[in-house]
Amino acid sequence: MFTLPPTLFIVSKWICFVLVVIVFANLLYFTCLSLFGLIKPKREYKLVADKKKFVFVVPAHNEEEVIEATIESLLNQNYRKDLYDIVVIADNCTDNTLDIIQSFTQENVVAFENTSLPDEPRGKPHAIAKYIATDHWKSYDYVAFIDADNIVESNYLREMNAQLIAHPEFTAVQGYLGMKNVSTSITATGYAAVYFITNRAVQYANYRLGWNAAIGGTGFVLDTMYLAERGWNPRSYTEDFELQVELSMAGKKSGWNHFAVVHDEKPNSFIASHNQRTRWAQGHWFVAITTTLKQITTLFKSKSLQEFLSKVETLFYSYSMVRPIAYLCILLFMLIDHRLANYLPHTFSLLIFWLSIECLNFLIIPMVYFLQEAAPYFDKKEGFIAKSLFYLRLTISFAWNSFTYMIAQVIGFFTWFKPQNNWKKTVHNATFDR
Repeated sequence: MFTLPPTLFIVSKWICFVLVVIVFANLLYFTCLSLFGLIKPKREYKLVADKKKFVFVVPAHNEEEVIEATIESLLNQNYRKDLYDIVVIADNCTDNTLDIIQSFTQENVVAFENTSLPDEPRGKPHAIAKYIATDHWKSYDYVAFIDADNIVESNYLREMNAQLIAHPEFTAVQGYLGMKNVSTSITATGYAAVYFITNRAVQYANYRLGWNAAIGGTGFVLDTMYLAERGWNPRSYTEDFELQVELSMAGKKSGWNHFAVVHDEKPNSFIASHNQRTRWAQGHWFVAITTTLKQITTLFKSKSLQEFLSKVETLFYSYSMVRPIAYLCILLFMLIDHRLANYLPHTFSLLIFWLSIECLNFLIIPMVYFLQEAAPYFDKKEGFIAKSLFYLRLTISFAWNSFTYMIAQVIGFFTWFKPQNNWKKTVHNATFDR
């Protein structure tokens, strides 16, 4: 077995020490943050008369199986029809998506056809950019971004309108991300379990602390005045995370609305899920690595302690995927010199502590969030055994989702520098199973 020279061994020990500190700082931070979401959310604003004007923007590439239901859910909003319109971007469609959009004869449904040149970048961020290049959206107060496979609950705009009136300081507001297909596969259930937790443990927790919410890619609204000033300039697969970091650095606030609900479809196959999550990881790492220095610089331009802490949270979130990378590096060091395998547990004696934190993260905290956030799905199950099996399914699929996402995060880390314009479409065909 290879052993390092004394000097390199000492250096390696210190590197491993730093990596362990990073792992536990990340673990402790997100564990402590999750505790702030344990109090069940209550609406802290009053529902008021419809006032704000919205335009739904729905990018759709070959979505003939789901786009009709999505448009119908938008048309069924419990909101004044003269205060919102729907723009569906038929993005390089080769199926019947455009025909379905055009079959809606309502005045507030507009088809925006985008045909890209062979050498142009493709994908959702770039399709949106083509629409933003027009002036159509400038007559509205907010753009609401919705994915083509989503089902939007009827009170979505009412909730957003009321919160935005109560909180005019919000430049963007992220709505609650639910699931269309909670039980169609273990993979889909894993996504649902993660959403049930992060909606509370990250999003609502940040909101309670007065920090910026994460932008989730769909179900969020953005102030058109901000969009007119800053433009829409996606550089990565994760235009949502780019926006989140951009808002933070600019000292703008993004809010969270637990009652403006959008139900998203998630992949059923592991391969489709892995491709999607690898794309997310590539985009996330690209944004994190290319903006870190600027994020640190803007910390010193904060106008209040709350803004400073919110920017720190965004910086931490930028490196939320760091744990599997650190684990991999520690493993490689131990393979290079086996003495490090003895050194780490002997020096830090953190195994019991680590297991306790992981138990809290994977058993105790999920129990609270699953029972509360997945309550409508538990109500559909008849009898204690059926409910228990569904809870077990959520717990196992959550652990599986978390473990397999680490693989995508590692791949994303080592490929973040590649051109991010080779979008692999996730096929959507699920119906709403609630």
